[in-house]
Amino acid sequence: MASDVRTGGAPGYEGERTLVNFVKFMLVGIVNTAFGYALFALFYLLLGSHQFAITLATACGVVFNFHSTGRLVFRSRRLSAFLPFVAGYGTVWLANILLLDELLALAISPLAGQLLALPLLAQLSYVINRYLVFGRPR
Repeated sequence: MASDVRTGGAPGYEGERTLVNFVKFMLVGIVNTAFGYALFALFYLLLGSHQFAITLATACGVVFNFHSTGRLVFRSRRLSAFLPFVAGYGTVWLANILLLDELLALAISPLAGQLLALPLLAQLSYVINRYLVFGRPR
């Protein structure tokens, strides 16, 4: 029955929920990326230093991304998830650096390498947030 699917009684429902959460995660990620870049550009224009701009945009982005990802994707408002979220964000940041370094060693340009890395990094971020930061969706 259709009502069984909505209540979680039908086989495969968890997989459907996971796919919906992943799609929501990707859409929210696009907004988060645009927000982070806008902050970077604003701080760079105001301060004239790309190092300060990156630092400030990242700090603001973590807070913004925590709330948008937690609330819109995983329906969580738990502030206790913030430190694990920051640790997860750091893990993805490190994976990005290491992966891009490997792609550069293969003579792939940084811009192309980053484009190639994004799908893997998005999946890693989703797994970290779903299972380690926000727990299983209800």
